[in-house]
Amino acid sequence: MSLVIWVIIIVAVAVYLYNKRQKVVNSQDQKINEAHIVATKNKRNEPSLDKTIGEINAVCPYCEKGLKKKPSRKKQCPHCNNCIYKRTRPYDDAHIIIREDQIEDLEEQWAIANGQFDLYLKEKKRRERIKDRLTDQYGNEPTKEDVEFRALNEQATEHELKGNWGFGRNMRLKMAKNLEKRDSYKLALRIYCHVCFLDINGPNNRGSTPNNSLKDFPFFTPENAILAPGVIRLMNDIINKLEYDIADTKQEFIEVTTPIHKGSPTPISPEKAWLSLREELLAT
Repeated sequence: MSLVIWVIIIVAVAVYLYNKRQKVVNSQDQKINEAHIVATKNKRNEPSLDKTIGEINAVCPYCEKGLKKKPSRKKQCPHCNNCIYKRTRPYDDAHIIIREDQIEDLEEQWAIANGQFDLYLKEKKRRERIKDRLTDQYGNEPTKEDVEFRALNEQATEHELKGNWGFGRNMRLKMAKNLEKRDSYKLALRIYCHVCFLDINGPNNRGSTPNNSLKDFPFFTPENAILAPGVIRLMNDIINKLEYDIADTKQEFIEVTTPIHKGSPTPISPEKAWLSLREELLAT
């Protein structure tokens, strides 16, 4: 056999052995990377999506008795009278029904699915801190709604201090709805006044805007202001429940918004803002 043929054979064998070795190395590297990812997740205690949470069939998640049909909204079980909640499972987008004690678990699942698990943990710790503080302050455990209200207030204040007035406004709206669900109508109305005052001023999120750019990108732009029809309807419902007339509503609005105007960069005064709100309230 000629020398050339031997060289070709030796080179071919060398290439084969090299490629085989690279496949082994790549496979090992992949396993190491996968192990690293798993270890990182475990280190952060980040759970994975649960494909078993919730009930996909028309069966009560409490007493496990059959239902005529799967509820499409919150409903009491006809057998055990517990509240059943309709939700969507992030693992497979399946429509499921759950117990009340599973609501927080499902919120965690959506936080994982949306890549916001760290934020979820942060807010969970906030609620736990508030709960502990209120328990120490009043000697008994606060309600879930009270903890939620105070957490929302903290979030709103944080957003506003950073210059994110739009995000702050959204938190204030949730605070108003929280109070309304608890039949605290007067306080809810006052916070709706707060929300509408911000809406009339046109809130923006400028938390990351340099100070020298705020002239061109201000915290508020009244020319872009929108009064949400849904909020106006909610306000009118509460006004009717409180049996307020337009003068009573104006008094609440001015009392609430005057200190806000003095302590914030809102360009529209409470008196001028009231004229816009009054027109919308009477038109609905």
